[in-house]
Amino acid sequence: MNAGRWPTLVLLLLAAVASGMLLLRNNDETPKQKRKPELGIGYYMKQAELIRIGATGQILYRVETDEATQLTTDGIVELNRVQVSYDPLTEVPWDLRANKGYILPESNIIQLTGDVVAETRGEKQAPLKINTDYLELNTDTYIADTDRDVSINYTNNQVLATGLRVHLKEERLQLISNVNGKFIP
Repeated sequence: MNAGRWPTLVLLLLAAVASGMLLLRNNDETPKQKRKPELGIGYYMKQAELIRIGATGQILYRVETDEATQLTTDGIVELNRVQVSYDPLTEVPWDLRANKGYILPESNIIQLTGDVVAETRGEKQAPLKINTDYLELNTDTYIADTDRDVSINYTNNQVLATGLRVHLKEERLQLISNVNGKFIP
């Protein structure tokens, strides 16, 4: 063999080994499938009113919100500046409002957070107002619960407590603990 061919053969051999290694390396990686672009939003609405209808067609309650967004990942509906009002025919004389709300999928629970206010309406008696930072509303049983601090105002009276259960249809309150009140005759 000619001495001038050795460097050329060595270079060709190195090139063959390098290309073989690249080929093996590329075969180890599985080809990535192209995914369709996902927005991640089920729906988005501004100035929305969600209405729940009963079995006989009557309106049970309305949820009014500035914005409603449902993410497809978990199905939770997120509400901004929300108000829940029961229809007068349901005989539930309460209105609830909060900065945020969450409607859980496949559930009858509405979670209200941030400056939550639950207030009675009606002409028979003075309004009762409940303030807290979190409240869970079970729309089927008409029961609202919280384990957080609450303030209850009725005429000139105020009661503070930790934890509360409100039976909205029966207009009955249960205070859980740390009850403290200020009553003005």
